[in-house]
Amino acid sequence: MDTVSYPDAHVSDYIAENFVPARVQLDRREHWPLFREYHVIWTPSFGFLDRNGAMHHVAAGFLPPSEFLSLLRIGKARCLMAWTRSREAAAHLEAAAQAGDTMAAEALWWLGVARFMERRDTPGMWEAWNRLTSKYPDSPWALRVYPME
Repeated sequence: MDTVSYPDAHVSDYIAENFVPARVQLDRREHWPLFREYHVIWTPSFGFLDRNGAMHHVAAGFLPPSEFLSLLRIGKARCLMAWTRSREAAAHLEAAAQAGDTMAAEALWWLGVARFMERRDTPGMWEAWNRLTSKYPDSPWALRVYPME
C-alpha cells in the first residue's frame, strides 16, 4: 500500500479531505489491543470509524489505487449513513459506482440502501439496485438485492 496506493494523488487527497488516518501495526505490541478490539485478523485491513470510534466498515487486503479510492468512498459513506447523513453518503457512493471498477457493485448496493434511508426513497433504491443487477448480475452484491414481487 505504501508504494502503490497511498502515494496516488487521488487517494492521498481523498484521505486528507475526509479522514483522520491512523496506522496500527501488527509488529508493534502496544497496538495489539486495537487489533483485538476491532477484530482485525489480517493486514492490511482498513477500518472506517466514526467520530465516536464505532467501526462501520472494514475491508482486508491490498487494493490498487482506483479500487482503494472506491473503498474509501464506501467507508466514508457507511460512517455518514450511521449518522443519518444518507444524502451525503449517496454522493460518495455514486462516485464509487461511477468509477466502474471492481468495487462498483458494492457501491451500488449501498447506494440503494442510502437512498432508502433518505426519506424512504424506494424508487431511488430500486434505481440503484436495477443498475447493479443489470451491470453486475453475477456479483455477490446483486444476489443481495431483494427479489421484486
